[in-house]
Amino acid sequence: MKILEFGNPRNEKMILIHGFESPYQVWEDYIKYFEKDYFIIVPILTGHNPEIKEDFVSFESEVKELEQYYTNKFGNDVYVIYGMSMGGIVASMIWKNKNINIRKLILESSPLVSQSNFITSILTKQYLTITEKARQRDENVVAQAVGSMVKEKHLEIFLKLLDNMSDTTIVNYLKAVGSFKLLPNIDTPSTEIYYLHGTKMAEMYAKKTAKYIKKNYPNANIITFDGKGHCEDALINPEEHIKTLNKVLKK
Repeated sequence: MKILEFGNPRNEKMILIHGFESPYQVWEDYIKYFEKDYFIIVPILTGHNPEIKEDFVSFESEVKELEQYYTNKFGNDVYVIYGMSMGGIVASMIWKNKNINIRKLILESSPLVSQSNFITSILTKQYLTITEKARQRDENVVAQAVGSMVKEKHLEIFLKLLDNMSDTTIVNYLKAVGSFKLLPNIDTPSTEIYYLHGTKMAEMYAKKTAKYIKKNYPNANIITFDGKGHCEDALINPEEHIKTLNKVLKK
């Protein structure tokens, strides 16, 4: 894992955690906007650095490394952790561990309810196939990625990331995602919880997660984006999404 820092370290701290097969550069617009008010920590999760060959092992090891880095440098308090998609698993595990006191926890379209081995197997085969086609620069796959997974300006780094990501990493991530389930009884009354998701068919697991969170954490805030896909505004329309985040971050 590589961890980047932006802004003035005297400001309130913000941790931004990217999703699966997503380059950290998806945060560029957010960093540019928020670094005037926050000190921003951006981990590049294992297997997602286009400059380094490394295999993902477990979310536990990712969380341990990030927690140790943060607490050694900044102590035990953070104003906001925002986990996008799979990044929300890392964020929710930090919440569960209670080694860092989180003021605002934002989880967007994160798969926090477990799924069957059958579904995990299907998704794994799909990701392996699509990723390989992207490595081969299949025109249809590349075209579909723009406007759904990345903006045009991030396409080159996105493809470079996929070129460098091993199949072992893909398999291990999807297996870990499929078996993960958020605990129903994390007791941190000082943490404000926000779960964001779209309403399109691709958001099926996000919708299930939202229901699970609302049932077990009644004070959680569920924010829906009607007619939107998986992290659509977050990835493709950051200027619009920043308006939503500003409402959440309001002190």
